[in-house]
Amino acid sequence: MTYGPVIREDVCTRCNSCVDGCPMDVIARPAGPEEIPQVRYPDECWYCGSCIMVCPTSPRAVNLVHPLDMRLALRRVK
Repeated sequence: MTYGPVIREDVCTRCNSCVDGCPMDVIARPAGPEEIPQVRYPDECWYCGSCIMVCPTSPRAVNLVHPLDMRLALRRVK
């Protein structure tokens, strides 16, 4: 399973805002204007959500997939 940012090709407008918004350079600028940004280093992702916040599309073209151990830590305790 892929962890970190996942870019949806069907929603992405290729604006590269996620590339500019990522503080860890996890997402790389594509080689051509018709290509979507590439997630190069998913293990370096801090899961800060900057790529999601700067994405201008609705629904968002970028989603964060957290590893299972992080999902359990983020679970709401009643």
